Amino acid sequence: MGAVVLASLAGCAPGAPGQATRGSDVRTAAREGEVVVYINNDVHQALIEDFERRFPKVKLRFVVLTSRDMQARVIEEARNGKPVADVVWTSAMDTQVKLINDGYAQTYDSPEAKNLPAWARWRDQGFGMTSEPIVFVYNKRLLKDGEVPRSHAALLAALRADPQRWRGKVALYDPERSGMGFFYLSSNTQTYPDGWALYDAIAATGAPTYVPGKPMLDRVASGEHWLAFDMNGSYADWYVRHHGSDVGYVVPEDYHLSISRVAFITRLARHPGAARVFLDYLMSESGQRRLLEVRLTPVRPGLGAAPSAGGRPVRVGPALLANFDQGRRAELLARWRRGAVGQ
Repeated sequence: MGAVVLASLAGCAPGAPGQATRGSDVRTAAREGEVVVYINNDVHQALIEDFERRFPKVKLRFVVLTSRDMQARVIEEARNGKPVADVVWTSAMDTQVKLINDGYAQTYDSPEAKNLPAWARWRDQGFGMTSEPIVFVYNKRLLKDGEVPRSHAALLAALRADPQRWRGKVALYDPERSGMGFFYLSSNTQTYPDGWALYDAIAATGAPTYVPGKPMLDRVASGEHWLAFDMNGSYADWYVRHHGSDVGYVVPEDYHLSISRVAFITRLARHPGAARVFLDYLMSESGQRRLLEVRLTPVRPGLGAAPSAGGRPVRVGPALLANFDQGRRAELLARWRRGAVGQ
């Protein structure tokens, strides 16, 4: 079972300042009374409180799941005709695109969507709500400023220069068992000309691999590892603020992937009006500012810090379906294994 968090939103204003929600949807949401949102991250109280103040007649129910469990539940609910989720919202971009492509989403011509960059919208069904850099996390006690690799090229050079020094010191998501690990492997080897050389150099250090991110960061904090390769910057920032006095992170200077938390309304949503209101809220200036307050970089232009140089936004769209091509997946993982086994 996923963790469930309830936010009672007891009354529904006919509209919300700073949000271009259609009045008919607000009235429908009030009649429906709730919206159920599947997410793969912790619920942020500031977001709940703001939505509660604006739409107090709707109960906002968050169910926290892993991305894989979320995908399985959406498929099963559609199969048995007993929907639970109204909105699915997760950073697993490729899984979201796969569900949309396979018919599990409904179309919504949101009045707020025009304010998102083109790369963050797909078919009026999938909407990217954030723009989060992928970073390197490191131990500040064991890697001084001059030793921290600040680019993929610098990391590759350091690993090649002294692989024994880095033995067991670089950790990463497991590309075979972690959806995010495979997503990073696929994206990096397409984006960076020396991508495979870098993965081979990491493998040469006997790099330990992980599925959830927190144990990896815990071991960076303890000093068992010096560096975690490829971590969502928002999560790294949260960890540093709550657990990591000895942990820092850098946005790679040569390039960095920028991913988004993608949301869609499920095809069989029981509360479609409330789902539309919630999506409009997330895309609105008010909702985007709330995301910024909880240190999730908003996707809407002009609200956050200026984009850092070298950002490569991962487009919400069909290119991500390549990650589900079984032949391509097998080929990438076989290449990864060859690098790891050959060391």
